[in-house]
Amino acid sequence: MAVQRQQIVVERLFQNYKMLIGRVDTRCHEIESTLSGHMACHRGCSNCCMNISLFPVEAIGLRLSLETLEAEEKEAIVSSALHAKKEGACPLLDGDGACRLYGDRPLICRTHGLPILFEDEAGVRKVDFCPDNFGGLTSLSGELMLDVDALNQMLTAVNAAFCESLFQGHPPFDRVTISDALQLELDV
Repeated sequence: MAVQRQQIVVERLFQNYKMLIGRVDTRCHEIESTLSGHMACHRGCSNCCMNISLFPVEAIGLRLSLETLEAEEKEAIVSSALHAKKEGACPLLDGDGACRLYGDRPLICRTHGLPILFEDEAGVRKVDFCPDNFGGLTSLSGELMLDVDALNQMLTAVNAAFCESLFQGHPPFDRVTISDALQLELDV
């Protein structure tokens, strides 16, 4: 009974995060469907996959998803995380360049390759996307862009609510790399 109750508490903690991921996935699929003939991204394409830093909600969620794997796969990922460079390739990549926790990947990973709209340090709105994508297109509609600043604001709010619920607003870290997240000790 305690394990079931614990699972319910964990699910509640991640409810807002999962709703945000669902909305982002829906939007990304819409963009991908519209631009599919102009995108080079595919399984195993891992040029964008780096050992990025994560908020606690993403780090702990990723670490919990590691627990769902078979022991051999889990050990391979933890070994990769132990040897990962701080600013190197993502430790979740397998030998073929595919993500071993693709279904549970962080929010930013879900948007890689797609056209994103952001504001630079000078306050100028800019568009960025994978240079391998959208060849032959002379323009992109604003409707096909993800506002990464808005996504980051939503993620920040979700993370704040998560940290308030789990850590009474005082998380043990602000951000950690994917490799560090995969090595977190959990009491859940």
